[in-house]
Amino acid sequence: HMLAWLGREDAPMLLRLGALPQYIRWGLRFLRHSVPAKHANATQANFALAAASLAEFRSLAEQVDFNYAQSSAGTLQVFSHADEFSSACQINAALAEHGLRADVLHGAHLIDREPSLMASQTRWLGGIHYPDDQTGDAHLFCREMAAHLQEQGVEFKFSSAVDELRVERGRLVGLRFNQNQELSTPKLVVAAAARSPGLLHPLGLNLPISPVKGYSLTIDVPAGMEMPQRSLIEHHLHAAVTPLGQRLRLAGTAEFSGWDQQLRVKRLDALWQMLQHILPNQAAELDRSSTTPWCGFRPMSADGIPYIGASGIDGLYINAGQGHLGWTQSLGSGRLLADLISGDTPQLNPQAYRLNRP
Repeated sequence: HMLAWLGREDAPMLLRLGALPQYIRWGLRFLRHSVPAKHANATQANFALAAASLAEFRSLAEQVDFNYAQSSAGTLQVFSHADEFSSACQINAALAEHGLRADVLHGAHLIDREPSLMASQTRWLGGIHYPDDQTGDAHLFCREMAAHLQEQGVEFKFSSAVDELRVERGRLVGLRFNQNQELSTPKLVVAAAARSPGLLHPLGLNLPISPVKGYSLTIDVPAGMEMPQRSLIEHHLHAAVTPLGQRLRLAGTAEFSGWDQQLRVKRLDALWQMLQHILPNQAAELDRSSTTPWCGFRPMSADGIPYIGASGIDGLYINAGQGHLGWTQSLGSGRLLADLISGDTPQLNPQAYRLNRP
């Protein structure tokens, strides 16, 4: 797909040739893991981690009252290409035995489930509703979680640059940050997303994680405007429209451009066009000049599975590589790593996420 999309600024996945050299080693490993059998294994491992994470979110909601524009209406994936619809149904069938619930919808049943799609000019072949999915604002969740943890005595050091992880005789002893400050600790978790490889490389740990840029537009919604009842995922465009209270978030696309932080207008245009494509009535009511654009770097592992567990250096642990599923897998990843560090028996098999996998 990426080869077919070369040079197209509106492509769901875009490889910028100028950034190609920094992706060569990662890309070769990515291709090696793109065969059907390995893709199926990665899908199963990611689903298991996401399902465990969803259970942790539900447990947390019973203990703490967070407000992050959350919704439990599920997500709806819509399809306009027969081969993509068929492939998604096959994947769902394989995951059903592991607990996935998915409702396949055709024709009027799709519109009944999500009436906001009625005005779309696209000929939808069908959709898949995932009723157990939840949505919300990840940034708001992190702020709520940070405030809760501070109440529990956790200390945060914001705006601090980690310069070096300090290891002596194969054992972690601490880190140096902000150029001249040091912190001694017998245990440390590197959870620095796509920046994790840069911290670990000086220690001889080569983590195959690369940055892949994603974009989003967040729009304030006028009072009284009809909103979709749930997050809508346009499978072919690899993008989603998600209601967040009185805001609408458009997010998606994948750009292989290294650490380029430029907000490219044509990439943002593609998200707006996706909204016009799916929800033309809503797009006509919204004021695009009020949108808030954003881009960030997804930490994509070469085999599509995150790295969670011991690093091989005593006291040093890793939790990184969740890619576009970062928040989806966040609490499940944290629980798995906490169990491994404390010596408790984890509910998930940690082998799929270990550092030294092939």
